[in-house]
Amino acid sequence: MPTATLSLPPTPEHVRTARLVVVAAARRAGIEEDLVDDVRLAVGEAVARAVLRHAAAGTDADVEVVVDDDGGFAVEVRDRTAPELPDDDEGMALALVRAVAPEVEIEPRTPVGTTLRLRWPTTSD
Repeated sequence: MPTATLSLPPTPEHVRTARLVVVAAARRAGIEEDLVDDVRLAVGEAVARAVLRHAAAGTDADVEVVVDDDGGFAVEVRDRTAPELPDDDEGMALALVRAVAPEVEIEPRTPVGTTLRLRWPTTSD
């Protein structure tokens, strides 16, 4: 599975769906079992953050979750909000994500949105 994209409505009940799909992909990609909970937590927080940002921006555009296991295991959570939009949780979600994901990047998207990119090593790295 080089790349898979999941498009979800920006509602809280879809956070669980994202976690379930990404955890299954992580196991398939060879993430060590003791890191699977970190993947679950980080993705849950990243998607929940995107859902909250969509609510604050008043958009019902889908949140995208992109999983890539070609050369490691990477997850991108893409929202469609202004990059300068502050987080309603005072940065708690990002702090949790940064605490459990070895590599975290945030970048603006064109024409609007942000991408939160998370990466974990696999057993083959």
